[in-house]
Amino acid sequence: MNETDSDSSQSSEPELYRHIKLYLFGSLEAPSIIISIYIIFKSITSRSFRSHINNHSIMALIVVSFLDTTSELPITLQYLRIGYVKPNLNSFCLFWIWYNFSLQSTNLFLMTWTSFQRHILIFHSNWTQTNIGKIKWNYIPLCICVIYIPTFYFSCIIIYQCENFFDYTSFLCGPICYNSITWLSTYDWVTHMLLPSLLIPFASISLLFRVLIQAKKMRRTLNWRSTRKLTLQLMFISILYLLFWTPLALVSLIRIYFIPTFINEITYYYLYYTPYLVQLLIPFVSFACLPEIWPKNNRVVHISIITQNRT
Repeated sequence: MNETDSDSSQSSEPELYRHIKLYLFGSLEAPSIIISIYIIFKSITSRSFRSHINNHSIMALIVVSFLDTTSELPITLQYLRIGYVKPNLNSFCLFWIWYNFSLQSTNLFLMTWTSFQRHILIFHSNWTQTNIGKIKWNYIPLCICVIYIPTFYFSCIIIYQCENFFDYTSFLCGPICYNSITWLSTYDWVTHMLLPSLLIPFASISLLFRVLIQAKKMRRTLNWRSTRKLTLQLMFISILYLLFWTPLALVSLIRIYFIPTFINEITYYYLYYTPYLVQLLIPFVSFACLPEIWPKNNRVVHISIITQNRT
């Protein structure tokens, strides 16, 4: 398809549906970026905040969200605004698909690890007391999440040689050719979307029950304040994934194995876009769950320190 053909073509998606998503995402984009910048700034300048292992995975989620909302989401917003992909080049489509898949799946993998790491931090905190333990149970899993996913998709989308038939009027230029390989597309979908989408709520709910049971049996041995904070952080963030990732995973399961045309319009027009809401909203939820970086809190602490010094 040449430049002229693409400019005159319009998305098969109704303009109203595109504009609803355009205005929704556009209205959330700027506040999300501002909060992400603030959290990143605090993580850099506050040594006490940065030194806590439980904050590292959240910081990684915020960085991925920031990258998505500042660099990948604008491409989607342009598509939603004009109804076709621009520039209409195969190379651009390949980059967009790789970048989108990498950021979305990395975010999902990071949250999956965060969900299980909370079990370690609460019930096996001694595992992370040594430098080796920190490397093994914190830094290595985070590195795997941020390296493996982009590498996998780079291999499948950029390196793997197959013929693509891109549709510049479709979101993400339509399907990518590696999905025609059954075993590879199944591995990709199960490993990078279905399992993480199901494991996150499972790990979060199981953590809540474990904390409640442990608190009832051995209340004195629990650091209740820290435990409650870690549990609530995970529960609130997990709700985002339960709302905006799990429906897509379950519907995809039905469409792949049972009813291929199951809720077609809802899937194409809405569910494929719901992961953006996770990226946009996670800075808000993370900020709400991190009172130690609230500006008001910092002012109160600063004032109390000055008062103590004077006395």
